[in-house]
Amino acid sequence: MELFSRNVAALWIILLEFLLETTADEEVLMNTKTETSDLKWTTNSRSKPEWEEISGLDEENNSVRTYQICQADGSSSHWLRSKLIERQEASQVYVELLFTMIECSSRITHHRSCKETFNLYYYQSDTDDATATHPAWMENPYTKVDTVAADFLLRKGGEKKFNVKTLRLGPLTKRGFYLAFQAQGACMALLSVRVFLKKCPALTCSLSVFPETVPRSLVQEAVGQCVANAEQPGPNPRPPKMFCGEDGQWVDQPTTTCTCLPGFEASHGELDQLELSVKTMS
Repeated sequence: MELFSRNVAALWIILLEFLLETTADEEVLMNTKTETSDLKWTTNSRSKPEWEEISGLDEENNSVRTYQICQADGSSSHWLRSKLIERQEASQVYVELLFTMIECSSRITHHRSCKETFNLYYYQSDTDDATATHPAWMENPYTKVDTVAADFLLRKGGEKKFNVKTLRLGPLTKRGFYLAFQAQGACMALLSVRVFLKKCPALTCSLSVFPETVPRSLVQEAVGQCVANAEQPGPNPRPPKMFCGEDGQWVDQPTTTCTCLPGFEASHGELDQLELSVKTMS
């Protein structure tokens, strides 16, 4: 019976470690859904219409600040730029876009240059120095992320469906960045923009504790320490090490020599940590 219990505990530990290693934490850098006042982003258009900020409803019917535009044709570019977003420690971030797009054939003034896509760009800066004319409204100095296409199009009499796209930005090297949206012939509403970074959560594994780690490259080395009542044998041992992947997930198993102190053995306590218990005499 004792052997069975120990085997079950060992399986729980393996399962716990697997779950921790495959779940990334997120830190939100900007979320327009949580804004309580006007966004007041910068727009640029050589002709009407321009991006217009209005109050709208998201997919859960919550009131949010949105931007919309509906162009008759795609002969000119219409830009929308966010305020400066600080990147914190991240070398790359993720942008989640929630938007709707009207089908070209459903529009009253259908033009052959009508589009069902828009472009996403970003511009890095160490200072919040963007103005109505700087940086220039073009692909260079902006960096293009992608041309974003809608999976679901709004059509007359059709079901209202929202599009959700998540894109990765990077590498980031400066203090912060601006997001820029370029519409050329689209009729759409940008319902929300969420910018976040992924990080590896604090982890207890193999009698070692590793801190929450933000990846600054493809893999980021994290230095840990032994859990309480455990140590590394031998003179001048190297501290436990583990690698945090760019997707915010721990990579592989840790490199560690942590072992229990005399009189202690590893046991599985609460589900969110690995504890050590004093051996009892039978």
